[in-house]
Amino acid sequence: MRILIILTLLLCLIAEELFAEFFRDGGWHAENGVLESISIDPALPQPGSGFTVVLSGSWPEKSPDSYCIEAPVIDRVTVYPGNRVQMISNLKRGPEICDQPPATWNIEVPIPATAWEAVDENGFLRIEHLMSSGINMLTGISRVIDTRLGTHEVPAFIGAGFWISGERPFEGVLVEQQGTRVLFYGLEYDRNESLADDGEPVWRMISGDMSGNSVLGRVYRFDWPVDGGFLPGQAPDLDELHTVNDSGAIIVEDYNHLRILTGVLGNLGLYSDYTRLEFGLDPSRLPVYVPPLAGRWMLYGFEGRDAALEAPLELLQGYSSAVNQFRFDSVDGDWQVQCTVIPPGDGSCHIERAADGTRFEFLLSAFQGNLARGILQPEEQSPLDGVLVRDPWRLPVVVTGSTGQ
Repeated sequence: MRILIILTLLLCLIAEELFAEFFRDGGWHAENGVLESISIDPALPQPGSGFTVVLSGSWPEKSPDSYCIEAPVIDRVTVYPGNRVQMISNLKRGPEICDQPPATWNIEVPIPATAWEAVDENGFLRIEHLMSSGINMLTGISRVIDTRLGTHEVPAFIGAGFWISGERPFEGVLVEQQGTRVLFYGLEYDRNESLADDGEPVWRMISGDMSGNSVLGRVYRFDWPVDGGFLPGQAPDLDELHTVNDSGAIIVEDYNHLRILTGVLGNLGLYSDYTRLEFGLDPSRLPVYVPPLAGRWMLYGFEGRDAALEAPLELLQGYSSAVNQFRFDSVDGDWQVQCTVIPPGDGSCHIERAADGTRFEFLLSAFQGNLARGILQPEEQSPLDGVLVRDPWRLPVVVTGSTGQ
């Protein structure tokens, strides 16, 4: 009966889009080549208090034949209740600026206490920065902040591998992540008839830091020329590998599902959905889509904004216990994890402590590699909001109840 109640709660949360949408900051989206991150100080502000937004960014390399732009200056801050906090900056632009170095900035913007009117019923606040030329809006960059639990502070982890899109299975993206640094290559084919494209391959290389559930970096692009027989021409010179005024971005839907773009042309629709490609099975290793749970974790249980439980655990390497069933045991033997994972990576996991029956359940759609959200059921207590965080990351909260250790 208890399991049925917990599963019902999980389904209710899904219906309210409290899983994949938790981690999408939609932010770090760049148009016209601008790179910018949005952070707040403190990381978990107190309700009803003002705080500071920190904008760090840069424009791309300047070109004499283009309009160049100076660093933005914040013109106004507007609070939209139940929706977002919007910052608008005016930009000075023109060819006379092109003899200056490319603009970089680190701006601290005070946000009034009225910003809490913009926090939605689930504790999320969208912070948006619009850059205006005075005539039109050049770019809009936003990020969603978890003002209740601070989960935006934990970067996503997607590891390494090859990703494909159902829309274009003949193209793909290679991803390599080390810590918070991510490198990804996009293999595409030119198909713009207005530019006389002939279907030649295009490689785009992007690198950047993972912040929350997204990463953004400058695009380095090379169009590999082909001869009349559609064979690659000679190896490219360094001059042919060039930076375009474009950016590439990854938004982590969950550990096995990404939204990726490798070139921004001012159209959000250029994002495509990608899934991990499983191209082979090694009997000594788990399939690539199984959540990598081996290692040290911290399990939190929340009553509202207050952390009522905090329990550390360390899991050993997992193994397959049956078809589509995978198990992870803890080093001390007190915790056991059982996951049901169906290719290409959908399913759920539950973690249970033998000592007292405390149980944490989460869907893989709520797991972004370093963090999972779900329902925590302590023994003979009411269910709590549960968050599992990979060591050494921590949520910026103060535990007010039992540590559960």
